[in-house]
Amino acid sequence: MKALKGIYDELESIIGSNNITDDEVILYSYSEDSSPFPAQKPAIVVRVSETSEAAEIMKIANRTGVPVVPAGGRSSISGAPIPRVPNAIMLDLTSMDKVKEIDEDTMTVTVQCGIRWAQLIHELNLKGYKLGFRGPYGGNAGTVGGSLSVNSVGYGASKWGGACDNVLSLEVVLPTGEVIETGSGWSPAAKRFARYATFDDLTGLFLGDHGTLGVKTEATLKIYLIAKGSAYADYGFTSLRDCVNAFHEMQKLGIPEEINMLGDKSSIGLLAETYLESVPDIECVFAVVIEEIDGAIAERKKAMCDEVAKKHGGKALGSFLTRAHWLDMFNMTQPLFDSGFWFNTCHIRPISTLQETIEDALMLFRKEKVNEKGMKWIISALGIDRCFCTSWITLFEGDKSKRSDLKKVWGKLKELELDNGGVPYWTGPLWEPLVLPRVNQGFYSVLKKIKNVVDPNSILHPLTFGL
Repeated sequence: MKALKGIYDELESIIGSNNITDDEVILYSYSEDSSPFPAQKPAIVVRVSETSEAAEIMKIANRTGVPVVPAGGRSSISGAPIPRVPNAIMLDLTSMDKVKEIDEDTMTVTVQCGIRWAQLIHELNLKGYKLGFRGPYGGNAGTVGGSLSVNSVGYGASKWGGACDNVLSLEVVLPTGEVIETGSGWSPAAKRFARYATFDDLTGLFLGDHGTLGVKTEATLKIYLIAKGSAYADYGFTSLRDCVNAFHEMQKLGIPEEINMLGDKSSIGLLAETYLESVPDIECVFAVVIEEIDGAIAERKKAMCDEVAKKHGGKALGSFLTRAHWLDMFNMTQPLFDSGFWFNTCHIRPISTLQETIEDALMLFRKEKVNEKGMKWIISALGIDRCFCTSWITLFEGDKSKRSDLKKVWGKLKELELDNGGVPYWTGPLWEPLVLPRVNQGFYSVLKKIKNVVDPNSILHPLTFGL
Protein backbone atom coordinates (compact mmCIF):
# COMPACT_ATOMS: atom_id res chain seq x y z
CA MET A 1 0.00 0.00 0.00
CA LYS A 2 1.31 3.45 -0.87
CA ALA A 3 2.71 5.61 1.94
CA LEU A 4 0.29 8.26 3.22
CA LYS A 5 -2.30 6.86 0.83
CA GLY A 6 -4.90 9.63 0.95
CA ILE A 7 -2.35 12.39 0.56
CA TYR A 8 -0.57 10.51 -2.21
CA ASP A 9 -3.73 10.38 -4.30
CA GLU A 10 -4.44 14.05 -3.68
CA LEU A 11 -0.92 15.06 -4.69
CA GLU A 12 -1.07 12.86 -7.77
CA SER A 13 -4.21 14.66 -8.91
CA ILE A 14 -2.23 17.92 -8.94
CA ILE A 15 1.01 16.88 -10.65
CA GLY A 16 0.23 13.62 -12.46
CA SER A 17 1.47 10.08 -11.94
CA ASN A 18 4.83 10.72 -13.67
CA ASN A 19 5.83 13.33 -11.09
CA ILE A 20 5.20 11.48 -7.84
CA THR A 21 6.67 8.32 -6.35
CA ASP A 22 7.07 6.33 -3.19
CA ASP A 23 9.39 3.78 -4.79
CA GLU A 24 11.86 2.64 -2.12
CA VAL A 25 14.97 2.96 -4.29
CA ILE A 26 14.11 6.51 -5.33
CA LEU A 27 13.21 7.47 -1.78
CA TYR A 28 16.60 6.29 -0.54
CA SER A 29 18.37 8.29 -3.23
CA TYR A 30 16.50 11.43 -2.13
CA SER A 31 17.61 10.90 1.47
CA GLU A 32 21.19 11.81 0.51
CA ASP A 33 23.18 14.82 -0.58
CA SER A 34 26.96 14.91 -1.14
CA SER A 35 27.74 14.86 2.59
CA PRO A 36 28.46 11.86 4.84
CA PHE A 37 25.46 12.59 7.09
CA PRO A 38 22.62 10.06 7.53
CA ALA A 39 19.04 11.27 7.11
CA GLN A 40 15.44 10.17 7.24
CA LYS A 41 14.00 8.67 4.07
CA PRO A 42 11.10 10.74 2.68
CA ALA A 43 7.72 9.04 2.35
CA ILE A 44 6.86 10.63 -0.99
CA VAL A 45 8.81 12.55 -3.61
CA VAL A 46 6.93 15.03 -5.79
CA ARG A 47 8.36 16.96 -8.72
CA VAL A 48 6.78 20.31 -9.57
CA SER A 49 7.21 22.48 -12.65
CA GLU A 50 5.02 25.48 -11.78
CA THR A 51 4.54 27.74 -8.78
CA SER A 52 0.84 26.91 -8.68
CA GLU A 53 1.66 23.22 -8.15
CA ALA A 54 4.01 24.00 -5.28
CA ALA A 55 1.34 26.21 -3.71
CA GLU A 56 -1.34 23.50 -3.88
CA ILE A 57 1.03 20.94 -2.37
CA MET A 58 1.87 23.28 0.51
CA LYS A 59 -1.84 23.84 1.19
CA ILE A 60 -2.38 20.09 1.47
CA ALA A 61 0.65 19.64 3.71
CA ASN A 62 -0.35 22.53 5.96
CA ARG A 63 -3.89 21.19 6.29
CA THR A 64 -2.73 17.69 7.16
CA GLY A 65 0.40 18.56 9.13
CA VAL A 66 2.68 16.50 6.88
CA PRO A 67 6.25 17.87 6.79
CA VAL A 68 7.72 19.12 3.51
CA VAL A 69 11.41 19.35 2.56
CA PRO A 70 12.17 21.45 -0.55
CA ALA A 71 15.14 20.24 -2.61
CA GLY A 72 17.17 21.29 -5.61
CA GLY A 73 20.17 19.40 -6.97
CA ARG A 74 21.16 18.12 -3.50
CA SER A 75 24.83 18.78 -4.23
CA SER A 76 25.37 20.22 -0.75
CA ILE A 77 28.22 18.90 1.39
CA SER A 78 26.62 20.08 4.65
CA GLY A 79 23.55 17.85 4.86
CA ALA A 80 21.33 20.93 4.55
CA PRO A 81 18.67 19.62 2.12
CA ILE A 82 18.04 16.15 3.52
CA PRO A 83 15.06 15.28 5.74
CA ARG A 84 15.35 15.41 9.54
CA VAL A 85 11.97 13.78 10.27
CA PRO A 86 10.21 10.65 8.95
CA ASN A 87 7.21 10.58 6.62
CA ALA A 88 8.01 13.84 4.84
CA ILE A 89 7.05 14.95 1.36
CA MET A 90 10.19 15.88 -0.56
CA LEU A 91 9.47 18.70 -2.99
CA ASP A 92 11.81 18.34 -5.98
CA LEU A 93 12.11 21.71 -7.76
CA THR A 94 14.57 20.68 -10.49
CA SER A 95 11.88 20.73 -13.21
CA MET A 96 11.35 24.42 -12.44
CA ASP A 97 14.31 25.24 -14.68
CA LYS A 98 13.12 27.98 -17.04
CA VAL A 99 14.58 31.41 -17.70
CA LYS A 100 11.42 33.50 -17.42
CA GLU A 101 12.79 36.84 -18.60
CA ILE A 102 16.03 38.60 -19.47
CA ASP A 103 15.29 42.30 -18.94
CA GLU A 104 17.89 44.37 -20.76
CA ASP A 105 16.32 47.58 -19.46
CA THR A 106 16.86 46.83 -15.77
CA MET A 107 19.77 44.39 -16.35
CA THR A 108 18.09 41.50 -14.56
CA VAL A 109 17.22 37.89 -15.23
CA THR A 110 14.22 36.18 -13.66
CA VAL A 111 14.47 32.41 -13.37
CA GLN A 112 12.65 29.51 -11.83
CA CYS A 113 14.66 28.44 -8.81
CA GLY A 114 15.23 24.85 -9.93
CA ILE A 115 17.48 25.97 -12.79
CA ARG A 116 21.08 24.81 -12.58
CA TRP A 117 23.79 27.44 -12.60
CA ALA A 118 25.55 25.92 -15.62
CA GLN A 119 22.35 26.10 -17.68
CA LEU A 120 21.66 29.70 -16.64
CA ILE A 121 25.20 30.81 -17.49
CA HIS A 122 24.89 29.18 -20.92
CA GLU A 123 21.56 30.85 -21.71
CA LEU A 124 22.80 34.28 -20.61
CA ASN A 125 26.01 33.87 -22.61
CA LEU A 126 23.98 33.36 -25.79
CA LYS A 127 22.43 36.80 -25.20
CA GLY A 128 25.74 38.52 -24.40
CA TYR A 129 25.33 38.68 -20.61
CA LYS A 130 26.93 37.20 -17.53
CA LEU A 131 26.05 36.85 -13.87
CA GLY A 132 28.13 38.42 -11.13
CA PHE A 133 28.18 35.44 -8.78
CA ARG A 134 28.19 32.40 -11.06
CA GLY A 135 27.28 29.61 -8.71
CA PRO A 136 28.95 27.18 -6.31
CA TYR A 137 31.72 24.92 -7.55
CA GLY A 138 29.20 22.13 -8.06
CA GLY A 139 27.12 24.28 -10.43
CA ASN A 140 26.50 21.48 -12.93
CA ALA A 141 24.11 20.05 -10.33
CA GLY A 142 23.52 22.91 -7.89
CA THR A 143 20.43 25.03 -8.42
CA VAL A 144 19.77 28.72 -7.93
CA GLY A 145 17.19 28.04 -5.22
CA GLY A 146 19.50 25.69 -3.36
CA SER A 147 22.30 28.24 -3.38
CA LEU A 148 20.03 31.01 -2.13
CA SER A 149 18.85 28.72 0.64
CA VAL A 150 22.33 27.98 1.97
CA ASN A 151 24.21 31.24 1.24
CA SER A 152 26.44 29.66 -1.42
CA VAL A 153 29.77 31.14 -2.37
CA GLY A 154 31.90 30.18 -5.35
CA TYR A 155 32.67 31.46 -8.84
CA GLY A 156 32.85 35.26 -9.02
CA ALA A 157 32.30 35.80 -5.29
CA SER A 158 35.53 37.75 -4.83
CA LYS A 159 34.15 40.68 -6.82
CA TRP A 160 30.40 40.21 -6.67
CA GLY A 161 29.74 38.58 -3.29
CA GLY A 162 27.90 35.31 -2.75
CA ALA A 163 24.63 33.99 -4.14
CA CYS A 164 22.44 36.06 -1.85
CA ASP A 165 24.26 39.33 -2.61
CA ASN A 166 23.10 39.15 -6.22
CA VAL A 167 19.34 38.79 -5.59
CA LEU A 168 16.86 41.59 -6.24
CA SER A 169 13.54 39.84 -5.76
CA LEU A 170 11.97 36.49 -4.95
CA GLU A 171 8.72 34.68 -5.53
CA VAL A 172 8.06 32.48 -2.49
CA VAL A 173 5.40 29.94 -1.61
CA LEU A 174 4.74 30.15 2.12
CA PRO A 175 4.02 27.06 4.25
CA THR A 176 0.31 27.98 4.12
CA GLY A 177 0.33 27.91 0.30
CA GLU A 178 0.18 31.69 -0.08
CA VAL A 179 2.43 33.14 -2.81
CA ILE A 180 4.29 36.41 -2.30
CA GLU A 181 6.75 38.54 -4.28
CA THR A 182 9.43 40.55 -2.51
CA GLY A 183 11.30 43.76 -3.29
CA SER A 184 9.74 45.98 -5.96
CA GLY A 185 7.65 42.94 -6.91
CA TRP A 186 5.16 43.94 -4.18
CA SER A 187 3.60 46.26 -6.77
CA PRO A 188 1.60 44.60 -9.58
CA ALA A 189 2.46 47.55 -11.84
CA ALA A 190 6.23 47.42 -11.25
CA LYS A 191 9.00 45.28 -12.58
CA ARG A 192 11.18 43.19 -10.29
CA PHE A 193 14.16 45.51 -10.43
CA ALA A 194 14.98 46.53 -6.84
CA ARG A 195 15.38 44.64 -3.60
CA TYR A 196 14.93 47.53 -1.17
CA ALA A 197 11.61 49.06 -2.12
CA THR A 198 9.04 50.84 0.09
CA PHE A 199 8.73 48.17 2.78
CA ASP A 200 11.05 46.07 4.94
CA ASP A 201 13.54 43.81 3.14
CA LEU A 202 11.44 40.64 2.96
CA THR A 203 13.78 39.22 0.31
CA GLY A 204 16.44 38.76 2.96
CA LEU A 205 14.03 36.87 5.21
CA PHE A 206 14.10 33.90 2.83
CA LEU A 207 17.78 34.01 1.89
CA GLY A 208 19.89 31.53 3.83
CA ASP A 209 16.78 30.04 5.47
CA HIS A 210 17.71 26.48 4.44
CA GLY A 211 14.15 26.00 3.19
CA THR A 212 12.56 26.60 6.61
CA LEU A 213 10.41 29.68 5.92
CA GLY A 214 9.22 29.32 2.34
CA VAL A 215 9.70 27.53 -0.97
CA LYS A 216 11.62 29.79 -3.35
CA THR A 217 10.07 29.32 -6.80
CA GLU A 218 11.45 32.31 -8.75
CA ALA A 219 14.40 34.65 -8.30
CA THR A 220 15.41 37.85 -10.04
CA LEU A 221 19.19 38.28 -10.23
CA LYS A 222 21.52 41.03 -11.42
CA ILE A 223 23.22 40.57 -14.81
CA TYR A 224 26.11 42.33 -16.53
CA LEU A 225 27.50 42.68 -20.05
CA ILE A 226 29.76 39.78 -20.86
CA ALA A 227 33.48 40.48 -20.40
CA LYS A 228 35.51 41.20 -23.54
CA GLY A 229 38.89 41.11 -21.80
CA SER A 230 40.34 38.63 -19.33
CA ALA A 231 43.63 37.80 -17.64
CA TYR A 232 44.86 34.99 -15.41
CA ALA A 233 47.79 34.76 -13.02
CA ASP A 234 49.16 32.43 -10.34
CA TYR A 235 51.61 33.63 -7.68
CA GLY A 236 53.77 31.63 -5.27
CA PHE A 237 55.08 32.75 -1.87
CA THR A 238 57.69 31.36 0.48
CA SER A 239 55.85 32.83 3.49
CA LEU A 240 52.21 32.36 4.50
CA ARG A 241 52.17 35.83 6.02
CA ASP A 242 53.33 37.42 2.75
CA CYS A 243 50.77 35.41 0.78
CA VAL A 244 47.88 36.47 3.03
CA ASN A 245 48.98 40.11 2.98
CA ALA A 246 49.13 40.16 -0.82
CA PHE A 247 45.76 38.38 -1.02
CA HIS A 248 44.28 40.98 1.35
CA GLU A 249 45.69 43.94 -0.58
CA MET A 250 44.31 42.70 -3.90
CA GLN A 251 40.87 42.35 -2.35
CA LYS A 252 41.10 45.86 -0.89
CA LEU A 253 41.85 47.16 -4.38
CA GLY A 254 38.83 45.28 -5.74
CA ILE A 255 40.77 43.83 -8.67
CA PRO A 256 39.96 40.10 -8.92
CA GLU A 257 36.84 38.61 -10.36
CA GLU A 258 37.98 35.70 -8.24
CA ILE A 259 41.02 34.99 -6.08
CA ASN A 260 41.73 31.55 -4.60
CA MET A 261 44.53 30.53 -2.27
CA LEU A 262 46.14 27.17 -1.46
CA GLY A 263 47.52 27.62 2.03
CA ASP A 264 50.26 25.00 2.41
CA LYS A 265 52.59 22.69 0.49
CA SER A 266 50.35 19.64 0.92
CA SER A 267 47.44 21.46 -0.71
CA ILE A 268 49.59 22.64 -3.60
CA GLY A 269 50.86 19.10 -4.07
CA LEU A 270 47.32 17.76 -4.45
CA LEU A 271 46.09 20.38 -6.94
CA ALA A 272 49.14 21.97 -8.60
CA GLU A 273 52.10 19.63 -8.11
CA THR A 274 53.96 21.02 -11.13
CA TYR A 275 54.47 24.31 -9.28
CA LEU A 276 56.32 22.52 -6.47
CA GLU A 277 58.47 20.77 -9.03
CA SER A 278 59.47 24.02 -10.74
CA VAL A 279 59.63 26.27 -7.63
CA PRO A 280 60.22 23.91 -4.66
CA ASP A 281 60.61 26.66 -2.05
CA ILE A 282 57.04 27.99 -2.28
CA GLU A 283 54.78 27.39 0.73
CA CYS A 284 51.48 28.76 -0.63
CA VAL A 285 49.99 30.12 -3.84
CA PHE A 286 47.00 32.03 -5.04
CA ALA A 287 45.26 32.24 -8.38
CA VAL A 288 43.71 35.43 -9.77
CA VAL A 289 41.01 35.81 -12.43
CA ILE A 290 40.41 39.23 -13.99
CA GLU A 291 37.50 40.10 -16.28
CA GLU A 292 36.90 43.53 -17.79
CA ILE A 293 35.04 45.30 -20.57
CA ASP A 294 38.15 45.24 -22.77
CA GLY A 295 41.52 43.53 -22.91
CA ALA A 296 43.60 46.64 -22.19
CA ILE A 297 41.91 47.21 -18.83
CA ALA A 298 42.27 43.53 -17.96
CA GLU A 299 46.00 43.60 -18.73
CA ARG A 300 46.50 46.79 -16.72
CA LYS A 301 44.79 45.14 -13.73
CA LYS A 302 46.99 42.09 -14.15
CA ALA A 303 50.03 44.38 -14.08
CA MET A 304 48.71 45.83 -10.81
CA CYS A 305 48.43 42.29 -9.41
CA ASP A 306 52.02 41.62 -10.51
CA GLU A 307 53.11 44.72 -8.60
CA VAL A 308 51.24 43.74 -5.43
CA ALA A 309 52.58 40.18 -5.52
CA LYS A 310 56.16 41.37 -6.10
CA LYS A 311 55.87 43.88 -3.26
CA HIS A 312 55.06 41.01 -0.89
CA GLY A 313 57.77 38.67 -2.21
CA GLY A 314 55.56 36.71 -4.60
CA LYS A 315 56.77 34.92 -7.70
CA ALA A 316 54.75 34.78 -10.93
CA LEU A 317 54.14 31.11 -11.73
CA GLY A 318 52.10 31.34 -14.93
CA SER A 319 48.39 30.65 -15.08
CA PHE A 320 47.89 26.86 -15.08
CA LEU A 321 45.94 26.71 -11.82
CA THR A 322 43.72 29.70 -12.59
CA ARG A 323 42.85 28.59 -16.10
CA ALA A 324 42.10 25.01 -15.03
CA HIS A 325 39.78 26.29 -12.32
CA TRP A 326 38.01 29.06 -14.24
CA LEU A 327 37.85 27.82 -17.82
CA ASP A 328 36.79 24.31 -16.80
CA MET A 329 34.07 25.77 -14.59
CA PHE A 330 32.09 23.31 -12.41
CA ASN A 331 34.18 20.30 -13.44
CA MET A 332 36.87 20.28 -10.75
CA THR A 333 34.77 19.13 -7.80
CA GLN A 334 33.69 15.68 -8.98
CA PRO A 335 37.20 14.18 -8.78
CA LEU A 336 37.44 15.59 -5.24
CA PHE A 337 34.19 13.90 -4.23
CA ASP A 338 35.49 10.66 -5.69
CA SER A 339 38.46 11.02 -3.34
CA GLY A 340 36.32 11.42 -0.21
CA PHE A 341 35.95 15.23 -0.19
CA TRP A 342 32.96 15.24 2.18
CA PHE A 343 34.73 16.14 5.42
CA ASN A 344 34.82 19.89 4.98
CA THR A 345 34.77 22.83 7.39
CA CYS A 346 33.57 25.62 5.08
CA HIS A 347 33.13 28.95 6.85
CA ILE A 348 33.79 32.68 6.41
CA ARG A 349 36.21 34.95 8.24
CA PRO A 350 38.11 38.26 7.88
CA ILE A 351 41.16 37.80 5.67
CA SER A 352 43.32 39.20 8.48
CA THR A 353 42.55 36.10 10.60
CA LEU A 354 43.44 33.61 7.88
CA GLN A 355 47.11 33.11 8.73
CA GLU A 356 46.48 32.24 12.38
CA THR A 357 43.72 29.80 11.41
CA ILE A 358 45.89 27.98 8.88
CA GLU A 359 48.81 27.76 11.30
CA ASP A 360 46.53 26.42 14.04
CA ALA A 361 45.06 23.84 11.65
CA LEU A 362 48.51 22.62 10.63
CA MET A 363 49.51 22.39 14.29
CA LEU A 364 46.40 20.29 14.96
CA PHE A 365 47.26 18.00 12.02
CA ARG A 366 50.76 17.47 13.38
CA LYS A 367 49.50 16.80 16.90
CA GLU A 368 46.93 14.26 15.64
CA LYS A 369 49.45 12.67 13.23
CA VAL A 370 46.99 13.13 10.37
CA ASN A 371 49.58 12.51 7.66
CA GLU A 372 50.91 9.36 9.33
CA LYS A 373 47.36 7.99 9.47
CA GLY A 374 47.00 8.28 5.70
CA MET A 375 44.67 11.30 5.65
CA LYS A 376 45.15 14.15 3.20
CA TRP A 377 43.83 17.68 3.32
CA ILE A 378 43.32 20.80 1.28
CA ILE A 379 43.63 24.21 2.93
CA SER A 380 42.19 26.87 0.67
CA ALA A 381 40.55 30.28 0.80
CA LEU A 382 38.37 32.30 -1.56
CA GLY A 383 38.16 36.08 -1.38
CA ILE A 384 34.60 37.34 -0.99
CA ASP A 385 33.21 40.84 -1.41
CA ARG A 386 36.29 42.86 -0.51
CA CYS A 387 37.97 41.92 2.77
CA PHE A 388 36.57 38.68 4.02
CA CYS A 389 37.00 35.18 2.71
CA THR A 390 35.87 31.62 2.94
CA SER A 391 38.29 29.24 4.54
CA TRP A 392 37.90 25.72 3.18
CA ILE A 393 39.90 23.23 5.20
CA THR A 394 38.89 19.80 4.01
CA LEU A 395 39.97 16.35 5.14
CA PHE A 396 40.04 13.49 2.65
CA GLU A 397 39.18 10.01 3.72
CA GLY A 398 41.80 7.49 2.69
CA ASP A 399 41.67 4.27 4.69
CA LYS A 400 38.01 3.83 5.77
CA SER A 401 39.17 1.94 8.86
CA LYS A 402 40.55 5.29 10.09
CA ARG A 403 37.20 7.06 9.86
CA SER A 404 36.86 7.39 13.65
CA ASP A 405 40.25 9.12 13.76
CA LEU A 406 39.24 11.38 10.90
CA LYS A 407 35.97 12.37 12.60
CA LYS A 408 37.85 13.21 15.78
CA VAL A 409 40.18 15.58 13.94
CA TRP A 410 37.26 16.97 11.91
CA GLY A 411 35.40 17.88 15.11
CA LYS A 412 38.46 19.53 16.65
CA LEU A 413 39.06 21.49 13.43
CA LYS A 414 35.53 22.89 13.44
CA GLU A 415 35.86 23.91 17.09
CA LEU A 416 39.17 25.62 16.31
CA GLU A 417 37.67 27.61 13.44
CA LEU A 418 34.75 28.88 15.50
CA ASP A 419 37.03 29.78 18.40
CA ASN A 420 39.21 31.75 15.94
CA GLY A 421 36.26 33.96 14.95
CA GLY A 422 34.97 32.05 11.92
CA VAL A 423 31.27 31.97 11.07
CA PRO A 424 29.68 29.19 8.97
CA TYR A 425 27.78 30.49 5.98
CA TRP A 426 25.66 27.34 5.89
CA THR A 427 24.71 25.00 8.69
CA GLY A 428 22.98 21.63 8.30
CA PRO A 429 24.29 18.70 10.37
CA LEU A 430 27.79 19.90 9.44
CA TRP A 431 27.67 22.88 11.78
CA GLU A 432 24.46 22.91 13.84
CA PRO A 433 25.78 20.87 16.82
CA LEU A 434 28.51 23.49 17.28
CA VAL A 435 26.62 26.61 16.24
CA LEU A 436 23.41 26.26 18.25
CA PRO A 437 25.09 26.20 21.70
CA ARG A 438 26.97 29.38 20.74
CA VAL A 439 24.15 31.42 19.15
CA ASN A 440 23.17 34.72 20.72
CA GLN A 441 19.89 33.97 22.50
CA GLY A 442 18.28 37.28 21.57
CA PHE A 443 18.91 36.54 17.91
CA TYR A 444 17.67 32.96 18.25
CA SER A 445 14.50 34.07 20.04
CA VAL A 446 13.59 36.35 17.14
CA LEU A 447 14.31 33.55 14.65
CA LYS A 448 11.93 31.22 16.50
CA LYS A 449 9.21 33.89 16.57
CA ILE A 450 9.52 34.40 12.82
CA LYS A 451 9.30 30.64 12.21
CA ASN A 452 6.22 30.36 14.42
CA VAL A 453 4.43 33.18 12.56
CA VAL A 454 5.35 32.15 9.00
CA ASP A 455 5.04 28.39 9.58
CA PRO A 456 2.61 27.97 12.51
CA ASN A 457 2.27 24.20 12.01
CA SER A 458 6.07 23.77 11.64
CA ILE A 459 5.77 21.67 8.49
CA LEU A 460 8.58 23.17 6.38
CA HIS A 461 11.92 21.37 6.87
CA PRO A 462 11.32 20.69 10.59
CA LEU A 463 14.21 20.61 13.09
CA THR A 464 16.53 22.65 10.89
CA PHE A 465 18.32 25.25 13.07
CA GLY A 466 16.82 23.33 15.99
CA LEU A 467 13.40 24.87 15.24
